[in-house]
Amino acid sequence: MKFWEFFKEMERDKLVFFVSLAIIGLVFLAWGDSQKSKTTTPELPKSSAQIESEISRQEKELAERLEGILGKIAGVGEVAVEVKLLRSSAKEYALNRNAGQKITNESEKSGINRSINENTDQKEVVLIKDREGQESPVLLTEETPVVGGVVVVAEGAGNPALKEKIVQAVASALAVPLHKIEVLEGGSGVVRH
Repeated sequence: MKFWEFFKEMERDKLVFFVSLAIIGLVFLAWGDSQKSKTTTPELPKSSAQIESEISRQEKELAERLEGILGKIAGVGEVAVEVKLLRSSAKEYALNRNAGQKITNESEKSGINRSINENTDQKEVVLIKDREGQESPVLLTEETPVVGGVVVVAEGAGNPALKEKIVQAVASALAVPLHKIEVLEGGSGVVRH
């Protein structure tokens, strides 16, 4: 009973203010929960271990592809390749970004003024459906890996003309300057990765 008596004694302006404040608070809580369910969580930055393993995977993949290509050149024989990357490949996807700012100024009869500043920033990956109805992200840019150097050990690399062909093939395949390619002659039975 005392609860209702409290409201009966309260001035009408204060009662309207507190009820309005409570309703606004409930609306913000409901809106915040609905926004959380709609947005996708942004991808967390990769740890150094994840970046290292991605670089190692790409180095191995490039080395295996080069071994396959160079092994087909007449006279090369057994070949082993080591590729060192300075940076792995990177992809940037399209994002829908919804940013906003809301400033609320409140003043009371007692002369106290408050200013509430709310900033929102939501990001969501843009998805597109293909003919089969599968969703995939919209790719904006894709950067190729940056090659720091390549070492090739091949049985036939003792022949200067063949060595030059190997260097040109590696330079063309990886778009690497010639000074970053080292070709060495190997014995029979060059070990592959």
